[in-house]
Amino acid sequence: MKYSMNNQKGNNQKQHKVQYNKGQKHFKNPKIAHSKSKNLSKTAVLFDNHKDDLGSEYSLNDILEIGYPIVETTIEVISSGKPSDILQEVHILLIELINTGVDSKGALAQFLGVSENDFILDELYTLLENGIIAISDEEKYRVTTKGDIFIEEKKFIPVTTQEDFKFYVDGLTKDIYYEMPSETTNTPNRLAPSVKVDFDFIQEQWLKINKCYTRANAGDKEIVDLANYKRSITARRDLFVKYYVLIYYPKDKSGKKIQLKVYNSESKLLKSHTESLSSLYSSNKYLFDFTNELEGVEEYKKLFIDAAVQITDEKLTGKYQDISTFEHKELIKEALFTADTAVYIESPWIRKATMDYLPAMEFFLKKKDTKLFIAYGIDSSFKNAPHKETFEKIQELKSKYPSRVFIFHLPTHFKNKFPNRDGSHRKILIKDFEYYIKGSYNWLSYSGNENENYAVEEGTQFFDNVEQFWKKVFHDYQFELSLLNFS
Repeated sequence: MKYSMNNQKGNNQKQHKVQYNKGQKHFKNPKIAHSKSKNLSKTAVLFDNHKDDLGSEYSLNDILEIGYPIVETTIEVISSGKPSDILQEVHILLIELINTGVDSKGALAQFLGVSENDFILDELYTLLENGIIAISDEEKYRVTTKGDIFIEEKKFIPVTTQEDFKFYVDGLTKDIYYEMPSETTNTPNRLAPSVKVDFDFIQEQWLKINKCYTRANAGDKEIVDLANYKRSITARRDLFVKYYVLIYYPKDKSGKKIQLKVYNSESKLLKSHTESLSSLYSSNKYLFDFTNELEGVEEYKKLFIDAAVQITDEKLTGKYQDISTFEHKELIKEALFTADTAVYIESPWIRKATMDYLPAMEFFLKKKDTKLFIAYGIDSSFKNAPHKETFEKIQELKSKYPSRVFIFHLPTHFKNKFPNRDGSHRKILIKDFEYYIKGSYNWLSYSGNENENYAVEEGTQFFDNVEQFWKKVFHDYQFELSLLNFS
């Protein structure tokens, strides 16, 4: 949709019509091609309200209704959040009853007037699992010190659930929203999204997605992990929201640049979109050319680029095999016990589960000239800090082998290297130049015990181009490449 100065009342409409039919253009430089619409009310209002916004040196000559790309995405996640008020009251009631001497399951059932199999008493297992209460050999419950603090500080036991989360990705800027930013449009004047929302995007934007999810749930919940690794994206589609682009041309030939302003359907100025579209337009004067000819060229370019990316990916991956949940634990031990030169482990968290690998780490480091790289940290928050005793053991290894153990706290490392990056959600294991593994298994925080409740974690083990992958990881994170002087 276009609205121009020639639409003003009092202009010679007949003259305007003749000029249009001849195909003459008022401005020759940038190419603006779009579909016309009979309804000019919205653009007319925008013109009247903003025609003089840039003063006497600029003229508002074009107003375009465009379809701005938004990628609606649904992912399957495992979330952790505050339990219902009723469940919290049940936990507090059970703790208080145990403190008053009602300390066996039978006594609790009798006091509450329920059977021993009632769901209320099932919560005793939750309290036991979280260390809030303990049980003696005589099957008597007692409240632990942690339980006393739990009551005193009015804490709660997080509830873990599996659910779908729908969010919206700005197709040009990668911004993430939990609500649609504006109404959609069917205009043919659509900008093509340049952002590819796939598994790699989810990994790269993990922190933003998690923060978006938390805001959507009023701060009561957060995402723990993806529920189904690479198949966690359950739905994805391109939408186009209705925005209006106001294009101001300089009145003289002094070399001033064309200026843009972007408004939504509620006539609100969108500053960030104005900046991003202005930047794109300055480098591509055909940005708002929606003719079929250009679409054909862009489609050809897209096919060419996609084919090139596919070829590159195939060259990088090579031979591979899928890894099941419990194979991961054996593979990290195998890597540490049998590697001859270097092992790289990257995990968002360091938990007590890492204790299982400490003997293997020391065994590996006793070999001459070996190097162990550990990269961790999803963010800098206290709740995601490493398990204290475990991390102290890792630091002891660092002190014992100072020139061969390298520990990277990624949020701290990124602070100087990448201003807009906080931490990492990637999970990677690299052994020598033999193989590397990428997947959803949290190497340093998940115990991987078949005898306990567990989540399905998948991974892929790659055997080709391992040396290139080492370099890619170090280049992506701007680690010192000189550390890779092993062979």
